[in-house]
Amino acid sequence: MENYIQAEDYELWMLIKNGPLISKRTKEDGTTIIKKPEEFDNEDYKMMEKNAKAKKVLYFGLSPGEYTRISEYDSAKDIWDTLQVAYEGTKSSKAIKDRVAHKEI
Repeated sequence: MENYIQAEDYELWMLIKNGPLISKRTKEDGTTIIKKPEEFDNEDYKMMEKNAKAKKVLYFGLSPGEYTRISEYDSAKDIWDTLQVAYEGTKSSKAIKDRVAHKEI
């Protein structure tokens, strides 16, 4: 799946892997805050569109049951992370599988 997404659009893969970009602005005092929807510009809409495309690419590879599991998530990263745990396990469960495979337990 990773290779397929990278071949389709590498920027989509980066959004899936690292999470969506969040539209922010800098206030006069130098602090950064999240923009309100009425403050969005064309770049902000492009970022949101990229996240929607990334989610769509992930949805296409799912069965109805898998879709139900991830349909509540807003970001492609959250979807990807959930699918990774479902199919590969957590880091600790992967370490145990590796040790079992190598008969270290």
